Amino acid sequence: MRLPDAEPAPNRFRRGDRERPRPISQLPNLVTLLALACGLTAARVALGAVPSVPVILLFMLGAAAFDGIDGRLARLLSAESAMGAHLDSLSDAISFGVAPALIVYQLLLPATTDRITDSFTWLAAMVYVGAIVLRLARFNVLHDGPDRFPFDREFFVGLPAPVAAWFALLPVVCRQAFGPGWWSSPLIGSIWLILVAVLAFSRLPTFTFKTWPVPQRYIPVLLLAFFVAIAALIAFPYLTILVLLLIYLVHIPFAVRQRRFLISHPPAWEAATVERRQMRRQRRLELRQVRRHNRRVLGRRPGRTRRRRRADPEAPEAANRPRFRPSGRGRED
Repeated sequence: MRLPDAEPAPNRFRRGDRERPRPISQLPNLVTLLALACGLTAARVALGAVPSVPVILLFMLGAAAFDGIDGRLARLLSAESAMGAHLDSLSDAISFGVAPALIVYQLLLPATTDRITDSFTWLAAMVYVGAIVLRLARFNVLHDGPDRFPFDREFFVGLPAPVAAWFALLPVVCRQAFGPGWWSSPLIGSIWLILVAVLAFSRLPTFTFKTWPVPQRYIPVLLLAFFVAIAALIAFPYLTILVLLLIYLVHIPFAVRQRRFLISHPPAWEAATVERRQMRRQRRLELRQVRRHNRRVLGRRPGRTRRRRRADPEAPEAANRPRFRPSGRGRED
């Protein structure tokens, strides 16, 4: 009896059977490499014989713009991959870690500085680079692992790498805007670099802004604000950068308050932005009513009680009687 011929096992390693990636799926990685090229070019201009600060800031702006585009482009093309995520982290470590440190070290350190100042500035630059690398490594671990809360995707942990780079370049921007001063000294620049490194590696929550839903009626206002920001960058580049960084600093307390509110109110985890605002408003009204009730009962602020006068046994009886306080509505006969 002859057995039927068995079908040959499919060769998974044959070239024809292998699924080829689409060429368009590599476009986000190309944008990431463009961000890396902009960051390295900014560092090269700073290390040149005649560094040009406007050109340096322009390349750093290009690196930040390309870094903000590649992730959205990957989600739009459904081309998200582990390679793209790790490539983005490596690019951020060089563009927003190594490049700003070299720029600040090269531009703020005069040629005739002493050895101690030189060593301290270089130490601050290394601390900044180390903090950015550790922050990106922690971001990859938190991104790949399970979320502690459902709203964790709405917050960054610490300053994002592009924002930290612009904060690190703040002494250079201040020197271009206001001229040389204490804000551009090597000592102040080094302390500022260390402070930015601490903020980047801290667990301070900041908004991601990419998860915020924008209502349809607010889109024209958002486009107008974007146009005004671009026009201000062209007309007053340094002052506009300072104002934008100041606005970002102001938003951090609101991010901390929002995260604390969400942690203490589980019903708001899956709620929309409008519903969360209503819950917070209702919470404020309840706290206000509690304060009013406490003031009405105690007569003063909660936690304080009126001190009673002690009667002196040696004083006359008339002196220990309670004093009459007229109410102002009439005269007591």
